[in-house]
Amino acid sequence: MKDKAIEGPHTVIAGTYDGALVGFRSDSGEQIFGYNVHTGCVKATHCSKAGRLASGGTDQAVRLFDLAQGIEIGDLQEHEDNVVCVEFWRSTTLVTGGADGQICVWRCGDWELLLKFKAHKSSLSSIAIHPSGRMMATIGRDRSIRLWDLTRGTSAAVVPCEEAYEDLFWSPSGSHLGGLATSAVSITDISGGGTPMTFVDPASSSLMKVPMNAAIFLRQSEVLVGDGKGLLRVFGVDAKKKCIKEVCRLEDDSNRIRIKAIARPAEGQEVEAGSHLPFVVGTTSGRVELWHFTAPGTSSTAAAASQFKRLRVVETGCRLTTLALWPGLAKVAKLAGEDDEDEELFEEGEEEEENEEDPEVEEEEEVEEPQAAAQPNKRRRK
Repeated sequence: MKDKAIEGPHTVIAGTYDGALVGFRSDSGEQIFGYNVHTGCVKATHCSKAGRLASGGTDQAVRLFDLAQGIEIGDLQEHEDNVVCVEFWRSTTLVTGGADGQICVWRCGDWELLLKFKAHKSSLSSIAIHPSGRMMATIGRDRSIRLWDLTRGTSAAVVPCEEAYEDLFWSPSGSHLGGLATSAVSITDISGGGTPMTFVDPASSSLMKVPMNAAIFLRQSEVLVGDGKGLLRVFGVDAKKKCIKEVCRLEDDSNRIRIKAIARPAEGQEVEAGSHLPFVVGTTSGRVELWHFTAPGTSSTAAAASQFKRLRVVETGCRLTTLALWPGLAKVAKLAGEDDEDEELFEEGEEEEENEEDPEVEEEEEVEEPQAAAQPNKRRRK
């Protein structure tokens, strides 16, 4: 059976230290768009299955785009500190989190603010919405994992942590919750009692510590982790010993230095035997690698290095901070302050005969309002 996730083409979106969003095709590596959308560093990006893209930055703003229609939706101005987390649940809900510990829950239909609450006393590190949409896990600098009822904005549980986790992520079915710290990775079987299993990197006790920086679930009990040396390792649950162990390592590359982000399509289903999972790996130097993973014949068979294939390497030249992957080909988003000609400067495969100007040079034109079916509320900070 053919897998649409691999047939593509996909759109890869990279956020940068300089406040830009850069999009390019997964099948050719050619750039589709490149825009400076934040006045500070881009701290978080996320793309829904329908093509809604959200980005958060140190300018305290959330920027919104519709990649499928090629329009900028607008921005959300509710946070009073850096926006460090953004995540969609399907096409109905967007959750954003700030460095002040505040969580905002937005309705995507009209961008109404549904809930706002203090999730942690210190800065948020990560949010992870359960696939059901009813629950959310958060981690903060206060070293506590909190589970939230998203329908009410109330805390359901608080779990103290020995490790300072930087990232949380659910498995596709929501049965397992993964956690990543600089020196450890954990997998918790929520459906099986909630007992966490943790792998602590032996190298973390040495003088030359190598941090674990990014991770995603491949399957229900297997996690791909990238570290500061550019290594990509797969960790899995040993059901008999009730522990996590390293399963395999992907092909090494001396040019892959300091992995910063790993992303897979949002709302991904469980990878069935023989099917493919696309994912992207990004480094701080701007190198982006496109991979796919072919699942083993049975769910009990551990992943092997031979089941991973690197499809392409793209050198963006950007100081990359975040990655997102959308299983569709984006149109060029129309930004406020750009005219129709500027809008298509980065459009792949098209040349405008009437516009022979350098794409890097922008002319002063009349501001044209972005096209959008529903405009977000322009909220002022209090």
